[in-house]
Amino acid sequence: MSEKIRIVMIDDEEELCQLVKANLEDKGEFQVATSTNPEQAENFIRQQNPDLILLDNIMPKRKGSEIVKTLKKDEATRRIPIIMISGKGEMVYNRKKGEFKWVPNNPVVRDRGPLPDVKGAEALAQAYGVDDYVSKPFTTDILVEVIQDVLKRKRKPTEEKPEEPSVGV
Repeated sequence: MSEKIRIVMIDDEEELCQLVKANLEDKGEFQVATSTNPEQAENFIRQQNPDLILLDNIMPKRKGSEIVKTLKKDEATRRIPIIMISGKGEMVYNRKKGEFKWVPNNPVVRDRGPLPDVKGAEALAQAYGVDDYVSKPFTTDILVEVIQDVLKRKRKPTEEKPEEPSVGV
């Protein structure tokens, strides 16, 4: 059996962390550790030593983009691929209905500062200095596809074996 892909998710929405963790681990190929404390993100990431980081940007007290800058300066974390998972809204759990609902432009989110004025995952990933960007809300299948794509891009190509010299007859 192959080793599971270790993922760390940092997001202030605890319910979303639990949902993503459960859905990814149900796929059987991922092991997910989560934290809702952006102020301790770097320490948590170093302790977990993940293969990939899922990082929210819009969080209270500290933005994901600040965490990215710190991670990229640290020799121990600079090469870990990062997927920014964010949006201009918030996942809210409705206990009566037992479901999550996306609340766009939530006033709390608007108070957390300006966001890059670019559209598209590639442009947002470049703006934040990360490997990819997934907008909330998203499906597990889309997230898995992006994770696999990022890991495939980050893997070093297998070194080709030198050719054996041919023996003339």
